[in-house]
Amino acid sequence: MRLAQVLLVLLATALLGNALAISSPDTVINFLMFVCALNWIAILWGLVTHFISSLDMPIISMALDGLAALFTFIGAVVISAKLTAVNCSNLSGFPSDYVAFGSGDNEKKCRELQAGTVFLWFLLPLLCATLFLAFREFRRGGSVVSRPSMSQIGV
Repeated sequence: MRLAQVLLVLLATALLGNALAISSPDTVINFLMFVCALNWIAILWGLVTHFISSLDMPIISMALDGLAALFTFIGAVVISAKLTAVNCSNLSGFPSDYVAFGSGDNEKKCRELQAGTVFLWFLLPLLCATLFLAFREFRRGGSVVSRPSMSQIGV
């Protein structure tokens, strides 16, 4: 699951980062880049704790996954509302401060923002699933070493 998250956040970061790089700074795109950075931190922490179990603290994993899911949801809703259901081939009739304007190729920026939005929406259920797993691990007690079953206890 974490590898799918890495792929989706990599694609979202690349698309949104390119949209930010080719145009004037926009607060929505800046926020989405913050969301991607937060997702990177949460996902990399999850990967590290998967391989180095001594670092695994379920409360930290739960907090990072919860913040990542929350901010991803907020960012995806905001950019969806800003973009609206737009045809990127026909951008006439939008105000001059429209989120897809401000670059040499507005259609390209619009399509990058749409694709980045889709990848954020695909990322959200995966983040919610890892949040659920972190919550379940937190409720279990977060013990890395499992307790022996009754058949293994010698008297």
